[in-house]
Amino acid sequence: MLAALASASAPALAAAPRTPTLAPSSTVIDGPSADIQSLSGMAVARDGSGGLVYLKDINGVAHVFVSRLAGGHFGAPQQVDAGLAPPSSQPVIAAANPGQLVVAFINGGALYVVQAPNGFSPLGAPGALAAGARNPALSMATSGKAYLAFTEAGSGGGDVRTAYYNQGLWALEPSPLDANPSADAGTGKGRPAVATSGDGVAIVAWGEGGHIYTRRVWGVSPSVVFQQADPASLGGISEVSASRPAIGTGGDSSYAAVVFQETFTNGSTTQSRVLMNRLHAGSYDGIAPVDGGSVLGPEGADQPQLAVTEFGRGWVLSEGDQSHNITGAPLATNESPTVSQRINSQILGAPPDAVAGVAGTVSTMVAWQQDPGSQGLPEIRLRYAPNGADLNPEQVISSPTLGAANADQGLAVAGDLSGDAAASWVQGTGASTLIVAGQLYQTPGSFVPLQAFRYADSLNPILSWSTASELWGPVHYIVTFDGAPIGQTGGTSARVLTPIAQGRHTWQVTAVNQVGLGTVARSGSVFVDTIKPRVSFTLTGPRTVGATQRVSIKANDAPRPLPPAQSSGIKSVQVKWGDGAKPFLRKTIATHVYRRRRSYVVTVIVKDRAGNRTVVTRKLTIKPKFKPKKRKGKGKPKARKTGAGRLLRAAPATFSTAAGR
Repeated sequence: MLAALASASAPALAAAPRTPTLAPSSTVIDGPSADIQSLSGMAVARDGSGGLVYLKDINGVAHVFVSRLAGGHFGAPQQVDAGLAPPSSQPVIAAANPGQLVVAFINGGALYVVQAPNGFSPLGAPGALAAGARNPALSMATSGKAYLAFTEAGSGGGDVRTAYYNQGLWALEPSPLDANPSADAGTGKGRPAVATSGDGVAIVAWGEGGHIYTRRVWGVSPSVVFQQADPASLGGISEVSASRPAIGTGGDSSYAAVVFQETFTNGSTTQSRVLMNRLHAGSYDGIAPVDGGSVLGPEGADQPQLAVTEFGRGWVLSEGDQSHNITGAPLATNESPTVSQRINSQILGAPPDAVAGVAGTVSTMVAWQQDPGSQGLPEIRLRYAPNGADLNPEQVISSPTLGAANADQGLAVAGDLSGDAAASWVQGTGASTLIVAGQLYQTPGSFVPLQAFRYADSLNPILSWSTASELWGPVHYIVTFDGAPIGQTGGTSARVLTPIAQGRHTWQVTAVNQVGLGTVARSGSVFVDTIKPRVSFTLTGPRTVGATQRVSIKANDAPRPLPPAQSSGIKSVQVKWGDGAKPFLRKTIATHVYRRRRSYVVTVIVKDRAGNRTVVTRKLTIKPKFKPKKRKGKGKPKARKTGAGRLLRAAPATFSTAAGR
């Protein structure tokens, strides 16, 4: 039922179908508080669920907090390491449908995990997974399978291990992944990274002995071989070491992009570069310099970052080590590198801490902190690419009223299948520190009237439409009838409350989400006809067994005194003979032969297109067939005559609507 529409402003419409609109205000998730330490990560599943994880002191001890995302709202923060006395560190988070959430962190030197199987279940109690662990990295496929890579104390200092998560259960891979079991692996700037492909296979990258290695894992079974991603030299300049690995893969684990920071020297000059090597099946394709620089050129690069869509597209990011400019290299299908480009349009006065993210199967985004120096407060900016490669102009998504952005303490971006996007960051310092989220909404999905045209036999017809998809929060529907708003509802049907005139009318519905973005459905039409057809019929023929009975019907749907254009017209005519014979449909003249003597009721039913129904009946009696008596002698029998000398026949009878019901 529609509520009365006191006032309805026109909903704001996004400029393009796949370009989201920033919500009017940011959401403060926690703070202001000097106890907030850092934002560690954020994850958003395809269905729009997810959450973010951060560290916050309780009585001077760091603990892990999670704010879950559901229906477009970040919920109240909850501590997930309750009951653990030592300080926690290095939390990571991953999400998948339907509201699954997995969190891992280090506490007292042990690796703990917490998970929720769906959006209706609370996060469980922390469970210990491995002792002597650090540097966790977590990745979850759309199927809900997840892999956790981490560093464990080993004979050479550190070993890289993995754990596999499926349907609520964890299993440890039994042996280290290290290229050299006696070497120090996964420590310092060589901490492991992991990516889970859509086919459920993980690829782990880590630093070991100054090199970057990768290895695939199926459940708890690693591949027999491993590969080295970094080169011995580039352009004739020798490698010093490689570090900071990042990895991304799409739906096919045959391909993966491995990005890392490489240091080169010619003996007198040392330079840092960001390089990429694409893993293709069991080998690497070769080095791609995705930072836009040159060997021992005027500026080096650092801070490798990576985001990959399900189709292997995405972005590789790096930062100039002097100018701090952000360079982005779009990835083509199956993680193929392309030409690099500058992301930021203005001069950066400090490292931007840039991150890349994915929204849907195609769209991508890049966010960073823009520090204008003395010209203003540091702020968070974002560029969105609806098609995954062509970035829109940058926009400021943080609010200066909340203080200076502090992305050095955390910045993350992610999105859902519809292309909605969320960014979260730390803002303010000291007692004014906040965990803040900004959200960018797509317009609601397309929807249609359930019937583009229909007839109605009520002056208060019911209008119905399909559901407009909206992953982030409910939508309400504004209904207009004959060009004027008549109400709004949260459902997908509404009755017109004020009686309307006979004839054709048009109506339209706009779906509006919680930030005022609207999608307009195509118009529907309803033809109102509440007046029953006028019907009469004539019944002729001898009232005897075996004789042919003939019905002639006149039906008219003209709604006098209204004009004929306001009638829906005759849809069907039906004659029921009263003896169980199959009725005649859609005929105005019908004949029938009765085989038995008795009384019958002939019924004529006429319906118009709106469903109005008129019924006219007549009772008739069928007598036995006349048999002349046999006479003695020759000659044919003579028919019995009336006083006027004529044969006895039934007179025609006419029956009209007045005789019906």
